[in-house]
Amino acid sequence: MIDLSEFLQPGMTGEVKKTVDIDDTIGTSSPYLNQYLSTSACASLAVSAAMAATEGRLPEGYLSVGRRLDLEHHVPAKIGTTVIVTATLRELRGNRLLFDVVASDALGVVFKAVNERAVVNRIGLEERGEERANQLKELRQKL
Repeated sequence: MIDLSEFLQPGMTGEVKKTVDIDDTIGTSSPYLNQYLSTSACASLAVSAAMAATEGRLPEGYLSVGRRLDLEHHVPAKIGTTVIVTATLRELRGNRLLFDVVASDALGVVFKAVNERAVVNRIGLEERGEERANQLKELRQKL
């Protein structure tokens, strides 16, 4: 296993700045929520900020994949609001990365999250994904 402490250290940060637009809302699912940042968009922003923290820092051929996301959406953010999302690497344990994520607008915290990610070899990931797809295909053929 690769020693990630050669590449990453707790305290490293990644940031995403986003002005809420219609694509970040719940859309037509609810006419009452179509002007506000959706929780699913918050999740996407949290992951993007965590990935930004490791961008260009992982060894060649490695990437981080999501394992867990725990998100608390505190206040609404309306279309046109600019949100800054910062992910801070709290812990590095083997191939696991634990990020604390905070998103704020000009008035304060919009959401907080904890994102756990695993650093994996890209080729190994592709091989395991292909193997699983083949197993599912074989299972469908038996049914």
